[in-house]
Amino acid sequence: MQTTLSSIAQILNGRLRGGVSDRQLLVSGVSTDTREIQPNQLYIPLVGERFDGHRFVEDAAKKGAAAALWQEDRPLPDPLPLPLVVVNDTLQALQALAAAYRRELGVPVVAVTGSNGKTTTKDLISSVLSVRYRVHRTEGNLNNHIGLPLTLLSMPRDTEIAVVEMGMNHAGEIALLSRLAAPDAAVITNVGEAHIEYLGSREAIADAKLEIREGLSSDGVLIYHGDEPLLRERLAAETRRTVAVGLRDENDEQAIDIRMEGTTDTSFTSRAVGTRFRLPLPGRHNAVNALFALVLARHFGMTEEEIQEGFSQVKISGMRLEQATAQNGMRIINDAYNASPTSMRAVIDLLVTLPAGKEKWALLGDILELGPAEARYHREVGRYTVEKGVDRVYTIGEKGRWIAEGAKKAAGDTHIQVRHFQSAEEAIDILQTEGNPDTVLLVKASRGARLEGIVEELIKGEKES
Repeated sequence: MQTTLSSIAQILNGRLRGGVSDRQLLVSGVSTDTREIQPNQLYIPLVGERFDGHRFVEDAAKKGAAAALWQEDRPLPDPLPLPLVVVNDTLQALQALAAAYRRELGVPVVAVTGSNGKTTTKDLISSVLSVRYRVHRTEGNLNNHIGLPLTLLSMPRDTEIAVVEMGMNHAGEIALLSRLAAPDAAVITNVGEAHIEYLGSREAIADAKLEIREGLSSDGVLIYHGDEPLLRERLAAETRRTVAVGLRDENDEQAIDIRMEGTTDTSFTSRAVGTRFRLPLPGRHNAVNALFALVLARHFGMTEEEIQEGFSQVKISGMRLEQATAQNGMRIINDAYNASPTSMRAVIDLLVTLPAGKEKWALLGDILELGPAEARYHREVGRYTVEKGVDRVYTIGEKGRWIAEGAKKAAGDTHIQVRHFQSAEEAIDILQTEGNPDTVLLVKASRGARLEGIVEELIKGEKES
């Protein structure tokens, strides 16, 4: 975003505090963090329960900020360290500024949400569309009420399509994000148990994901996981165009004849297109994620050759099915960025479909935000892991104990080994000692478990690109 300070004040109905000459001051971009602010940016001081960005306005000025917003319930500094635009609420101002910039550029926006797989799907969509178009996409985890506005405001003016991710914890949050982004196309990857602690049921989670329709244009398209009955039922009366994708015959687009190609790739045939595609990603669930990108690419007029090129060059965000080799030769699949019962089952399905001749081990940790039924969900994951035939089930963490309980009960007198680690150090010691080149280890847990530390110790610089 590049505009004048007077234009910002007008958009926000704010009051400019500074000299007359400051009205035409040029602002290039915004920042909410003085540690990262760049010269000539607009500093937006946000207020939270434990922090107040207004305390750092002088720091912003010293680092070359052009101007700053200022919340009217805070006393104005004297003297002013830089030109200010006084607004009712700085967070609402950030959001309003983003919505205005999105309207000004007028480029197509693709919005992606879902309980699991939204970041991978966003990466796939962005990679495919970027073969033909200049694509701006969400980076990192900037997918909430602060991150989404920052993503929109960082769009270059020559952007041709924006692909934005929308995350949530509570009802109403996706509706707000959808109104801000005003998408022309929306994607719902699935409905899982993530955040059920706050929403209470999968039905409520489905309703929350469907809030993405709130800002969807009247002639927009909604692409959703058609294997999920909760979505299919709720979209039966939708007047805008919908496209159901998945593995079942009743979908508009279906991935058929899915095959693992070695340990890193997956190939599938698109029923609607009749063409076979190959992904540098493992797993049936990623074939479905690819369908969202395929449908959108065709929506934007791309060829099958361009779609395959986009699949071939995709770069997935970190700790999502990252594969590496430990010092002892053990193969590691690091999927430790986050977890829910649904995503746990999906990656266990992937693990057991890897080529024969390798022992399959799983190191599973806490799954957070599951509410009162968390013990049951964890035990079900343990049981599922054993029933799928994983050779060794290792667990760690307070809630991971429940996974071990479910696994031990399901394992009975079979060959499957189940062990709960008391610490990361114990896990590292056992895995380093007993792992070998004939072993594949899956590592999976919620973000708060920080299992990537164990992976880093096992790899010690051997990570693959």
